[in-house]
Amino acid sequence: MRHVLIVLVALLSVAGYIITSETIRSDRRSAAARRAEIEGVRVQALLDRARAYVVGLGNILTQQPAAGSRRFAELVGSTAGSAGLVDALWVQSMPGGSDLSASYTTGTRPGLRSGVDVARWPALASAIRNLATVFAVTASSRAALGSDSGFYVLETSSFGRGRGSSGYLAVFVPSGWLILSLADDPRQVAISLDGAPLVGRLQSPPVADVAFQALARSWRVAVVAPPASGLESLLPWLALGWPIAAALLAFLVGNAIVRRRRAEREVERVFDLSLDMLGTAGLDGYFKRVNPAFERILGYTREELLARPLFDFIDPRDVGRTRAALESLGRGHQLVRFENRYIRSDGSPRWLEWNVRPALEEGVVYAAARDVTDRRRLDEEQAALRRVATLAAHGAPPEEVFAAITEEIGQLLPVDSAGMARYEPDGAITFVASWGRANEFAPVGTRWDIGGKNIGTVVFETCRPVRMDSYADASGVAGSAARETGVRSSVGTPIIVEGRLWGVVGAGSSGDQPLPGDIETRLGSFTELLATAIANAESRAALAASRVRIVAAADETRRRIERDLHDGIQQRLVSLGLELRAAQATVPRRLGDLESELSHVAEGLADVFDELREISRGIHPAILSERGLGPALRALARRSPVPVELSLRTERRLPDGVEVAAYYVVSEALTNAAKHSQASVVRLELQEHNAVLQLVIRDDGIGGADPRSGSGLTGLSDRVEALGGRVDLSSPTGNGTALLIQIPVDGQRRGQRSGASRAR
Repeated sequence: MRHVLIVLVALLSVAGYIITSETIRSDRRSAAARRAEIEGVRVQALLDRARAYVVGLGNILTQQPAAGSRRFAELVGSTAGSAGLVDALWVQSMPGGSDLSASYTTGTRPGLRSGVDVARWPALASAIRNLATVFAVTASSRAALGSDSGFYVLETSSFGRGRGSSGYLAVFVPSGWLILSLADDPRQVAISLDGAPLVGRLQSPPVADVAFQALARSWRVAVVAPPASGLESLLPWLALGWPIAAALLAFLVGNAIVRRRRAEREVERVFDLSLDMLGTAGLDGYFKRVNPAFERILGYTREELLARPLFDFIDPRDVGRTRAALESLGRGHQLVRFENRYIRSDGSPRWLEWNVRPALEEGVVYAAARDVTDRRRLDEEQAALRRVATLAAHGAPPEEVFAAITEEIGQLLPVDSAGMARYEPDGAITFVASWGRANEFAPVGTRWDIGGKNIGTVVFETCRPVRMDSYADASGVAGSAARETGVRSSVGTPIIVEGRLWGVVGAGSSGDQPLPGDIETRLGSFTELLATAIANAESRAALAASRVRIVAAADETRRRIERDLHDGIQQRLVSLGLELRAAQATVPRRLGDLESELSHVAEGLADVFDELREISRGIHPAILSERGLGPALRALARRSPVPVELSLRTERRLPDGVEVAAYYVVSEALTNAAKHSQASVVRLELQEHNAVLQLVIRDDGIGGADPRSGSGLTGLSDRVEALGGRVDLSSPTGNGTALLIQIPVDGQRRGQRSGASRAR
């Protein structure tokens, strides 16, 4: 019996030793996991703080009237510098992105000087050139500035006004700045960026880590197990003598409970202080627990959030997606970066980004969300600006650009009417685009006199952005029309084109609440793009008109020279030839040598006359002016050394510029075919279709024609393009050459009529 008790005590002691050792190891692993989560939250908070400082600095730079190194350093010091981020630089956006020289820097380090080529800084250069993320606040990969390692936080912004103001704001975040988020001993915590160690050196292999996405980068916080205390090291051995140490064991267990409760309270404090929304929800569709960030972001009390189904707070447009997501969570799937819209207590939508993990055994899901409304709004505005800029760059008609910008404004801003109007020289205002309710009181083409109290008049008088939060005392034709339609508040910004007031863009709302305070700035972004599009359109129109005038002047000069040759020199040569023949007839037979000389001179005059007639025809064929394009092309075909098959499906007279351009293209094509193509036949087809003259010239020669080799078609292409047409050449080697010429006909008639009207 004694031996049995000894064995039993020994077994219990060994079992106590094993159980106690395993409990301590499990407790240390759990503590490390909690610590990793806490440190991860702290690091995310610091990264959000850095992002907020950069966004705030970018907003301030956007509002500056002019850029400058001194002003840049002052603004950095008064914003991000207050948090210890004192190293920053501004890289101006250049076409093509080849030049990455810093325009302005804070000058806080020797390497931060104006003009420094950051293309040699791989991390920063790569982040700037990464067009997939450059429109949002993002972080670079691991970088170095001087002897400090860290990373850059970047944002696209503008500094000053006018062209060349766009660029990239980069603020350097040293690794030491993140040490503030670590525990007391940095050897127990390490932070990595995109898999590269950033700060902290672990004294032993990590036990727990937490990964997250921030600033468009992957971050990981790893921790080691907390060092075992003396009691924890001693406890397993004490368990061997548990009959003696039962009281001590009870004390240690109680102490562990106290420590665990202390850790839980620490987690509670992080839960309550988090800037992000943290909470739990049941699979029944109700929130079970929410932190104060829910109340701050959504505007509801905690009691309201817990008492009502969560679908009551979701935007109706996203209810279906959210219900499907909740069903997926019920099947044990996780949600990462799921976005939907919640409706605040004031009725405004807020975009939230969720990371959700289900705990099916508990019947709940654990969720964390952040407010990404500003980011989504910025992304949507940038996308809208890119769409409009692309439309303008492709040379779309001005009215199409106006309509596109007005529609984008109406869909992005919280308004129900938007419009664009042009100021006329006679003191009137004409609407060139309308959207929403603006179509009711000011459709496109509406013309009003300027005057009274309304957006259009005040912008015209001040050349500044204008806000009207009440239309009770609005006056003038525009003010009365808007008030009668139900507009209650509106804003307008001027359109300044190359230093002159061109027009105004306005947006209005019929809601009870005034428009948001930042709507003028958001509207201004579209106004600047619109001014550039208008200036480009006017430049293109002026260039096209000048090309038409140059071609017309050249053609008129050729006609005058041909007329002078025909009516002057040619007629004089004919007269001299007749007089010489008459003189030759009077020469006596005995003066045969003289008669022979006169005959030789007469034949020379005839040859000169023929050569002059050919030169005159080359300058400007008289048949083209007298009988039109069809007969002129037939004459060219008869004179061509290569047989020509004609198919002329229009015989009516066309505008002079069109006929001249088509004639010379055919003439040059036939000349090239005779000289180079070795063709046996040339086929020419002429027709008019949908107010466009189409001319097709094909040969069966050797092909291989290249207009860049000086074939003469380059100048003729310029002539055709000046008339709004185009010349397409296809000449594969061994398969002949084909030319397609298209010239608008009605546009030339309108151009001639408008030119005649201006002349009158």
